[in-house]
Amino acid sequence: MTSSNDTTAETPPAATATCTTVYPTFSEAWEFSDLVLVTSERKFHVHKAVLSMWSPTLKVKILEIADSNELVLEEQVSCASFLQLLQTIYPPNKPISDDNCEKLVKLANQFSMFELLRRCEEFLIKNKTPTLILLVFAQDQNLTKLLSKCIDYCSKQSIDELKKTLDFDKIAPQNLSMLLEVRCLKMEKKLKRSEMRSWELTCTLRAIHESWNKKEGACVTHRRNGMHQENCNDCLHAIRRQIDKLCELALDNPSDQSD
Repeated sequence: MTSSNDTTAETPPAATATCTTVYPTFSEAWEFSDLVLVTSERKFHVHKAVLSMWSPTLKVKILEIADSNELVLEEQVSCASFLQLLQTIYPPNKPISDDNCEKLVKLANQFSMFELLRRCEEFLIKNKTPTLILLVFAQDQNLTKLLSKCIDYCSKQSIDELKKTLDFDKIAPQNLSMLLEVRCLKMEKKLKRSEMRSWELTCTLRAIHESWNKKEGACVTHRRNGMHQENCNDCLHAIRRQIDKLCELALDNPSDQSD
């Protein structure tokens, strides 16, 4: 029998589960929660210290209410999205995924959660193919590293291909300018490699032509005379070997590899 003085561990409110991981729903007071966040749709029972560590914006708001235990959020936020935000910053820390990343980025920007923003950007860089649509998202959400990656990737496409994308008109002028600049630099680099390749092939052709009149183009018998004989099979075989050797050298050292 338990005495009236015995205390039991406070349990978190009803929670949602993904596989074996249980995430709090913040629907009622739990684990020394000391603040109620009030949105237009529902209330969230949270901890001042946790929110203050993650968000300078919320920290200021918490300081402004002094000893009050209720904070009304003036920002318009989706109840479901805000719940995912809380479940991501609270243990056991819901993983960032394709399903929640975009929502988390927008809320992280809204509440100046820079560490969460960094983690979301890292997730997108590692797991998303850079596209023009992702470029516009990175631009709008101030994800500079992701933006640079998208610009570099999109610069490999032609302007006509980019214009076919619905979000092309949403690219900020400075980012469009940067994209075109990167594309021009890549084209210049490719052109230089092509010019070098052309020069190498020209040299090879010249060497093939010159080998026709060199001693290397003659067989052992006619090399003493310093000239091959067109009616000598051995001379023709010697020239063929020389030509094959020059061609192999040219093919083994291509200079126009694509980026």
